[in-house]
Amino acid sequence: MGEQEKQAMHQTAGMETAGQTEQRFVTPDVPQAILFSISILSDLAWQKMGLHINPITKQIEPDMKQARLAIDTIALLVEMVREWVDERQYDSLRTLLANLRLNFAEQARKQQSQS
Repeated sequence: MGEQEKQAMHQTAGMETAGQTEQRFVTPDVPQAILFSISILSDLAWQKMGLHINPITKQIEPDMKQARLAIDTIALLVEMVREWVDERQYDSLRTLLANLRLNFAEQARKQQSQS
């Protein structure tokens, strides 16, 4: 094995080589995972409301039933993570939720008027 391969292995493993600092990978804790889940669900809610393009299919694919499920789940998760975030972050989450709900109501109204 050549010297470059050895250095690459050490760097990948997070070991110190040639003056580089050691890298440590920390697994997320549960509140961080919940915040990540909220982020994913909000992206999906916007897509399912037909307000964002699906990045994979490059299409608008509205599904209000799924949008409502995502928004209702976000509401539960926001309350569950409340004691784990500061007031500013909690306010930001509540604002996100309010925006999702307002847009959902508007899209549902538009669908009903088209029917």
